[in-house]
Amino acid sequence: MKRSLIIIAATAVGLALVVSYKPRPLDTPQAAALTTGDANVAGAQTVVGTDETLAGGLGDIQVKVTAANGKIVSVGMAQMNLHGPQSQQIANSIIPQLLKETQATNGGPVHAISGATYTMEAYQRSLQAALDKLKGGPNAGLSTGNGNGGVVPAPGQHEEEEEDDDD
Repeated sequence: MKRSLIIIAATAVGLALVVSYKPRPLDTPQAAALTTGDANVAGAQTVVGTDETLAGGLGDIQVKVTAANGKIVSVGMAQMNLHGPQSQQIANSIIPQLLKETQATNGGPVHAISGATYTMEAYQRSLQAALDKLKGGPNAGLSTGNGNGGVVPAPGQHEEEEEDDDD
């Protein structure tokens, strides 16, 4: 009888500890830290793309672009709210690559990154919205037609070709 009371008490204490456990918050990258280039250029124009939701409810991102004289001088994240450790890990890995490539191609197509489809799609939609805001102004020289969604297939990936029926 004494033994069962000890087991019940230990179980109750263990259950109380489990129920009261509060996990520490994930380290979320700060959007301001995810920027490439120099936004402090004379006559530069800064625009923010649309807030785009990642498929599957994994969060949302928003791109910020600064351009001067038809050239992107800075690109970064105006907002990045990600849900879950896997989304965080993917974003921490690919967002810096996307920012650098966007600036290097002056808003042109960026290469797809395998395993990051949702992030890539949301990034491209927000980037395109930002570039569209720049179109027609002093930065009209920017690449605003990103072609196939602004994503170039990753090395080893091939786009499906349509068959030509000339019968």
